[in-house]
Amino acid sequence: MNRPIFMNTRLLLATCILGLTLAGCSREQHATAASADVKIPDAVKNFDLKTYKPPMFKGVQLYTGPHRTPKGMSGLTLVAYNYTDTYISNFTVNGAGGGNVEVSDMQSGHGGGACCAPISADTPLPMPVEITWKRDGEVPYCRQTVLLNGPIPPNPNAFEVHFYQDGTIQVAITDFPSPQRLSLKNFNRLQRKASDNINNDSKFSECGYVK
Repeated sequence: MNRPIFMNTRLLLATCILGLTLAGCSREQHATAASADVKIPDAVKNFDLKTYKPPMFKGVQLYTGPHRTPKGMSGLTLVAYNYTDTYISNFTVNGAGGGNVEVSDMQSGHGGGACCAPISADTPLPMPVEITWKRDGEVPYCRQTVLLNGPIPPNPNAFEVHFYQDGTIQVAITDFPSPQRLSLKNFNRLQRKASDNINNDSKFSECGYVK
């Protein structure tokens, strides 16, 4: 009398096994199809850990992220702001010349306006940037390496270099040249003070070489 019940149990078990098998195959086929649709970027496919060199700053490896320069970025105009006491006759950013920079005052914020900053698109930040400059006359050059960090606007047009009176330099990528960060009383267009001009160029920089 128990035989039909036993047969029904075997039939039910076989049906369950068949259903699980078909479900597993369906998931596997779906995963294979999904993986086929995924496009692996060339930068990922061609990445070679043996040749990768992380950015360094003064001998220390930088942590990069989450900011990057925009992928379509190009042709950044070099713009400089001179909050020091004396005229800068020439400055460069990673070797690219930015021209002369008069002393900033309350009406005129920045100088320069040369093309173009040699900063690559789609680069992880922060990244080190070398600034060189010289004062007016027969004086040697100075150089200072600073960090460019984000966030970066989606459509940048300007690379700003800010020379401060204490000897520090800050850089930024902006959509358009921004107003001067300091409003300082100006003595004249080339020189803020008639005498005792403050010069802290060598405080944080290497000075005394000729290009």
